[in-house]
Formats: sequence, structure tokens, C-alpha cells
Amino acid sequence: MNSMRLRLPLAPALLALLLAACASPGTEAPSARPEVVAPETIDRPRDDPDALLLEARRSTPERAASLQLQAALLLEAMGESDRVAEIISALDVERLGATDRYRFTLLDAHMLLDEGRPRDALVALQDLPDWRYVSDLTRQDQRLAAGVRARAFAANARWLPSLRELIQLAALIDDAEQHAHRELIWSTLMRVDVPRQLAARPEVTDEFELRGWLELAAIATERYPTLEAQQQAVVLWRRRWEEHPAAEQLPPMLARLPELMVTRPLQVALLLPLSGPLSSAGTAIRDGFMAAHFMALAHGGVAPTVTVIDTASGDVTRRYLEAVDQGAELVIGPLAREAVRDLATFSPRDIPILALNATAGVDTDASLVQFGLLPEDEGKHIAERAYADGMRRALILNAQEGWAERLMATFEQRFVALGGTVVERRPFAATGQITENVAESLLIGESEARAREMRRVLAANVEFEPRRRQDLDFVMMAAEPVSARTLKPALAYHFAGDLPVYASSHMYDGSTDRRVTSDLDGIRFVDMPWRLLPSNLRSEVERAWPEAHGSAAPLYAMGVDAWHLQQRLPLLADGASSFPGMTGNLRLTANGRLLRELTWAVLHNGLPVPLESIAAPVTVGR
Repeated sequence: MNSMRLRLPLAPALLALLLAACASPGTEAPSARPEVVAPETIDRPRDDPDALLLEARRSTPERAASLQLQAALLLEAMGESDRVAEIISALDVERLGATDRYRFTLLDAHMLLDEGRPRDALVALQDLPDWRYVSDLTRQDQRLAAGVRARAFAANARWLPSLRELIQLAALIDDAEQHAHRELIWSTLMRVDVPRQLAARPEVTDEFELRGWLELAAIATERYPTLEAQQQAVVLWRRRWEEHPAAEQLPPMLARLPELMVTRPLQVALLLPLSGPLSSAGTAIRDGFMAAHFMALAHGGVAPTVTVIDTASGDVTRRYLEAVDQGAELVIGPLAREAVRDLATFSPRDIPILALNATAGVDTDASLVQFGLLPEDEGKHIAERAYADGMRRALILNAQEGWAERLMATFEQRFVALGGTVVERRPFAATGQITENVAESLLIGESEARAREMRRVLAANVEFEPRRRQDLDFVMMAAEPVSARTLKPALAYHFAGDLPVYASSHMYDGSTDRRVTSDLDGIRFVDMPWRLLPSNLRSEVERAWPEAHGSAAPLYAMGVDAWHLQQRLPLLADGASSFPGMTGNLRLTANGRLLRELTWAVLHNGLPVPLESIAAPVTVGR
């Protein structure tokens, strides 16, 4: 085990399992305060790591190793990561007994997960026997094993194995813990892009509990045109799965649907710029909103009366008061960031606001929710995914544009905070600079210069093939489609075709012309579900407004989400629920901002494919 690894404290629930697992076989750890159970012959405090380490110095090598492991667990609970690393680096794992070695491996995997190294955690678990087939494990050992394996599988987007472990774990925990455990199962399900596809797999046909969970998750994550349609799906599920654990107490985002149908606003005002420089953006959002509105009416749903107010001229606070006077129960907009800032500082706000942008440094509450399509969201998201994939050393290539600079600043900040390194950053002002920037950043010129010097010294025509620098793990790119299509060939030409490329949504414009997109093959990128997942509403919108297929697509998607959010904002206010929107999975923070979790894809044969569906599986357990 690497002594230099930085470690984070164990989560309290997992720590309790770890400490309980160190108890003597057959001894149940107390629920209020878990302890390390010491051999009866040793007179020492049970929860004092220093006493354990002192005793280890006077013990046989085998006992010393066991005591050191227990001390490390206690210090981990105290957050003393440096001391844990010191102890583990000196621990002779070969001296541990079979059960202690099993626990050590689980602890190792858990710590790797805390470090953001999910693939390494799976490798650590790979040779560990499946706990269900190991006869001498205590109940606490089994709980620990199931919990760590579930987390490792989920961190690697292997949802079915993770859910199976969580369902097995439910049979090992007390009744008092079941509610919190079902919430954990549900939060895992909410990370699955298309749960109905998993539910339809033949291998889960006979797994009653798993299939029921997946079908319920499908109801929660599918984009129904109305609340009534979703509620009807819940009623039918409950009739079919009345013996399922979730039928007893539905997840809040589904249990509160009847309440939402009663409390939704009956009059809504749209404050959008329909003239002036922002008119095209405002019109796209309005059209997306109204498309969702009319689809709901076509499906028999209840839709509010909508008033549209142009904010292109005049004081936005006056437009807000105008909407209040006309009876609006919710205002959606404005769009301009300065206008959002004006309303954020305006008081009193008589009716709530769903703003369609976010302000820097201005926090709000549930009375003014900030909903923006911010490049910063993508930068943070890409940094976390790249680091989780094992990428540590980045080359940044970005367009010299405001959105790209903001995106890359957030990416770099988050990536470095996780432990990554930005080896070099190369902005470019024009597509024609990309090939040159790639060559310079890969140090191809230095390689060629060395070859010329060698030929001069040897006075011979030495055969030579340039080599790129070897201190890079991947390329992070923020560029629009034309520039992006230049990057991949440039990397291949300069001997770096093997470097993975991660990109923002800006590199893909929704084109299905493989002759155009084939140069993007292999690039991993984030984008909104509107572009990546099938949708009847999107098809209708694109037929009515062809421009919705191109660069304006995010704005139409934002309008659609705004329509659905006007009914669901009370549900999001608790911070625990999310909404599967067309712009991403949306969750409301305590400072009044809607965070977007985006969908990952890779270009394959010129078309986007959900990333997890083509990821190579890693087998854990035997």
C-alpha cells in the first residue's frame, strides 16, 4: 500500500462497520458506540490507538500486525490521515490472519474510493472472494464487504452489481436502518441514465426486488408530459409490486406527486427579451416552454395560464411588479444576468421567481431560484470524471472565448483540488492555430531539434521518428465543432493519437452526418439529455423550428425544463430530490442555484453513444 496516498476520514456508517468487524467472532458491536474488542489477556483501553500501537511493539509479529490495523481504523475515524498512512506503510500485511487481511483489503478499497481512484479500488477488490461464499465471516464482515463493493461498483458506473450488493446488504441490517438504506438504494438508482433498459435485461428477470426498484426508477427518471401521467404510472407500479419494499414508503419525489398537482401555479408569467440583442435566445426559450405547455394539454394535463412580458426595455423590477398585478403566481425569467442580479436584490418579492441565469457571488433562497446553463458546471463535471478515470496530468486546449476561459478556469481549479496536475495550457484564437499549438505543446520541435543535432555531430543521415512528450495522460478541450474536428487529426499527426480527449458539450452540434463527425470519434464529452437521449418532444420541436437542432438547442431545452420546473420547485426545495430535465439532472442547492448533472457520451462511428454502455467491465469477486 502506498504510504504517500492522501486519505480522507471514513464515512461514519462505514467506520462503525469497520470497527464492529474487528470484534471477536460472535460478538455484536453496540449500536451507539462501536468498539474494538481486545483479547482478554491485554489490559489496555479499547478505543485508544496509541495504546494499541504501544501494545503492538510488545507483541508477536502476527498480533502486532492485527493491533496496528485496529489502530489505523481508529485514527482514520479521528481524521488523522497522515498517521494512518504511516502505520499502514509499516504494517506487515503478510503477518495478518486471513480475516484481518480480508478487512485490510476492504479498508484499502474504501480509501482508494475516498481518494477518487475508483478503478484502483476495483483492482484491489478483484482477488477478494465474494463474501457470500466465505463461511467464516462474521455478520459485520459481510456488511462491510457488501457496502464497500457496492460503492466501488457504483463509482465505476457498474450499476447492476452495485444494486445487487445493496439489496443483499438490506438483509443484513437492522429494521431501524432500513429507511436510510432504501434512500441509499434510491440515490444509486438516480445515477443510472436509463434504468428501464437495465430492468429489461434478461439476467434480472427473476430478481424480484432489483427489477421492482429499476422499474420504479424508470418512472422517476422518464420525462412525462404531465404530473398526472407520472402519478398514474406510480399507481400502476404499486398495484403490480405491492410486496416490494419501496411500495411501503415511496421515495419523496414520487410520493409528493399528488401534493404537487394541488399546489402548482395556475398563472405563470414569462419575463423574456423578445426584442433587442437577446431576442433570439428569449424566443427560443419561449418556444421550448410553449411546446411543453401544449404537449401537456394534448395529454389531458392541467396547464397554467401563461403571460409573456418583453424585458428588452425598461426596469426589470417594473416588469416583475406588472406580472404580480396581472395575477401571476410564479415568474419565470429574466434571462440577462444583470436583470437577475437586480431581482435578487429587489425587496419585497411577493411571488417566487425562477430566473433563467445565475449571478456570480449572489446567493438566493427558494423565493428566487437561479437556473443557468453555465460553462462552469461542465468544467467541474469533466474534472471529476477525468480524475475518476485515473487521469492525473492534463494538457488544456481551449478557444480564446469567454465561455471557454470560464469553463477551463473551473476545470483547472477542481482538477488540481482533486490532486491532478495541469502540465500545460494552450489557448488558440483561430482554428488554424490548433495544429501548431498541438505540436508545440507536445514538444515535437524539441524532438526534431535533437535529431538535427545528432545528424550534425555524427555527420550522417540518421533515421529518426519524432517523439512526443510522455508526461501527459489526456487532453482537455473546450472548442466548437469546426475546431474540435481539427484537434484529433492534429494529435494523430504529431504522434499523440493514443492520448484520450475529454471535451465540453460545445464540440458537438447534434449533427448526424458521419462524414462530418467521424474526425471526432473517440472523444469523451458531456452534454445535456436533450441531445443524447430519445425524446418525442424534441422531435416535435425540431420539426416546428429546424434551428432547434443546432446551436440554439440548449435554449429550447431550457424552455422545456422551465415549464416542468414551475410545477416541481417545491419538491426540489428540500435539496434531497432531483428532476430529470432535458438540460441535465437538476438539483437545488441551499444558495438557490440549480445544479446540472450532465450525461457522458463518446463519439463512435460519428454518432454519440452513452459512455457507460461501451465501457469495458471489470470483474470483481469469484
